[in-house]
Amino acid sequence: VTMSEVLLDRDGAVATVTLNRPQQLNTISHPMLLALTEALLACEQDPAIRAVVLTGAGKAFCAGLDLQDAASDEGVARGGFALATTLDLRTFPPVVLHGMDTPVICAINGGAAGFGLDLALGCDVRFCSTQAKLSAAFTRRGILPETGGTWLLPRLIGWQRTAELVFTGRTLSAIEAEQLGLVAHVVEPDALLS
Repeated sequence: VTMSEVLLDRDGAVATVTLNRPQQLNTISHPMLLALTEALLACEQDPAIRAVVLTGAGKAFCAGLDLQDAASDEGVARGGFALATTLDLRTFPPVVLHGMDTPVICAINGGAAGFGLDLALGCDVRFCSTQAKLSAAFTRRGILPETGGTWLLPRLIGWQRTAELVFTGRTLSAIEAEQLGLVAHVVEPDALLS
């Protein structure tokens, strides 16, 4: 993967995919979305890779889709059309994650909101830093939660808790996320990747 906004590093049998737009809190642009898909598929197709770690650079994991990019002619929404009309959903990162046989561990280093939360939910196991905050922030932006969370969240925490989080857009602390079962463990920031 050559895109500098998505980094792919290997350490033996473990690949680390890093969202690398820290100045934009790792919001996902259209080129970044394509690069993320490419990185995940490269990991899945390499038999030497036995596990993938997905994380973010800087103080956020992923603050969602880049809405300015999405509104542009070249953006994710391609001039306002829905994702389903502009992307091959078989290569959409949450769908790719769901179909991967290689285990994917999400290391949530900071904020995960909207699409960022849905991306984390698509991973097999989630660990987060004590500094992480999670939010299904779609409601606060007046947009539909259409990137996988409404399918994944009820399966992880039940319908009632999902409805409350999606309807309110409430932000969860790392400890609350662990108590709800959204993340497996909460660790200190310097211990997250290890």
